[in-house]
Amino acid sequence: MWLRITVGLIIIVLISPILVVIPMSFSSSSFFEFPPPGYSLKWYASFFNNQEWVIGLLRSLFVALFTSILATILGIMASLTVTRLNFWGKKLFMTLMVAPMIIPVIITGVALYHSFAPLNLTNSFIGLILAHSVLAIPVVFVTVTASLKGMDRNLEWAALGLGSTPIGAFFKVTLPLIRPGVLSGALFAFIISLDEVVVTMFLAGSKTKTLPIAMWENLRIQVDPTMAAVSTILIVLTISLFVSQELVSARKARLKRKFQ
Repeated sequence: MWLRITVGLIIIVLISPILVVIPMSFSSSSFFEFPPPGYSLKWYASFFNNQEWVIGLLRSLFVALFTSILATILGIMASLTVTRLNFWGKKLFMTLMVAPMIIPVIITGVALYHSFAPLNLTNSFIGLILAHSVLAIPVVFVTVTASLKGMDRNLEWAALGLGSTPIGAFFKVTLPLIRPGVLSGALFAFIISLDEVVVTMFLAGSKTKTLPIAMWENLRIQVDPTMAAVSTILIVLTISLFVSQELVSARKARLKRKFQ
């Protein structure tokens, strides 16, 4: 009882500042004011009529999509290496895999800039995708590794014993079993890329300016409820992704129980 109340209070404290942004995005006032004196959609119209904002959003979605794909593939490969093989330096390898989650982002940004600049990867989408993948791979690695450790490997051995190849056993047996962990990792990778500011500031240019960079630059010039409208769009997009994942997982669970 008290544990549920405590958890509920913690969730309220964490979410309340975010939820305050939503009503302010519909404010009729020309500056941030809570509660809003009136309600209007003019700030959403301001966002969609601003070419820089819209192009920044499309660039962010493009980079986040390919970051999610690349980070998921590499994260799965790293997880399989850790859970299926024993090799010298395994602990060091695992430490390096999660290092981007621990090292301050600004240090990662400086390091990536000095690494990418000689290769002409700054102000390019390839550079942004690679940089964001560096930050996203650890999340995929952790979620997929947990899923792999929780599955029954005898199913893999059974598939191999029935004549399947290792690759075939992975796609027909292992991947379906760890799919929730893979989807969660891919989703978190997408959100990490969509929200990334610090590393992007070091690598992005005029042709690759993402939405978070556009928001940062706008904050330095002027502050109006358009910023709240943009934030609300990102909040709704993030919540929609999580809800979609939960609905898919719930549907698969119902089908699984139905055919058991």
